[in-house]
Amino acid sequence: MRLLDRHVSLFSGSLRTLMQRESDRRRWADSPYAWLFQPYMGEEVVALACQVSPGRLPMVSLAAVVLSPHRVHTSQAWVATFADAQRACPATLRRHHRLYATESVLTPDADNLGSLAEFIGNRPLIGWQLDHAVECLNGLFKTGLGFGLPNAQVDVAKLHHRQLRRLHPHCDAASQITEALARWQVPGIQWLGVLGDATASALLYLRLQREMAREA
Repeated sequence: MRLLDRHVSLFSGSLRTLMQRESDRRRWADSPYAWLFQPYMGEEVVALACQVSPGRLPMVSLAAVVLSPHRVHTSQAWVATFADAQRACPATLRRHHRLYATESVLTPDADNLGSLAEFIGNRPLIGWQLDHAVECLNGLFKTGLGFGLPNAQVDVAKLHHRQLRRLHPHCDAASQITEALARWQVPGIQWLGVLGDATASALLYLRLQREMAREA
C-alpha cells in the first residue's frame, strides 16, 4: 500500500477502537461482510466527505471517491443523502440537495448501507477531519448493519498539519481545507457539495504524498 506506507502513524483509532474492530471481525467472520474486516493489500483508498443535520431523524449527505496512487477517479463516486424520505423534514431535505449537491435519497436500511459498504470495501479511508465523517457513518452502520466501519483511516488535516510544521515550524496550520489547498497550490475543484469536498481532500492527499516522496 504505497499510498499509506509513509504515514502509518496517522492511522486513527484508540486501543479501544482497535479492540472493537477485532471483536467485530470475529463476530462477523461467517457473514457476507467478513471480507470487510480483512487487511487490504491493494493501492487504492477511498476519500470520504459527509454533512449531517442532527435531530431525532438525522439526515446524512455523503460522497465517497476512489483514488489510486496518481489519480482521483471521480467517475467512481458514491453520492447520496441518507434519510427517511417519508418522515424527514422537506425543507431540510431540499437544503441538503441544494447545499451538498446530492440527488439520490436513500433510506438508511441494511440494503442501502450494505451497498455503501460494498463500494468502500476494505480499502483505507481518507478525508479532511475524517473523524467527523466516520462518526456520522458509524451511527448509521451500527444501527443498520450492527458494526462500525473497520477500515484503516488517515485524516488529511493531520497529515497536512504534520507536513507543514516539518517545513515551517513556526507557521500556523490552516484549519480550513480551502486554506490548505491554497498552501499546497492544489487546483480549484469544479464539483460542488460533498463530492467536491471528497475530491478536494483526495487531491490534497495526493499532493502531500508527492511532497513526502520528494523528501524521502
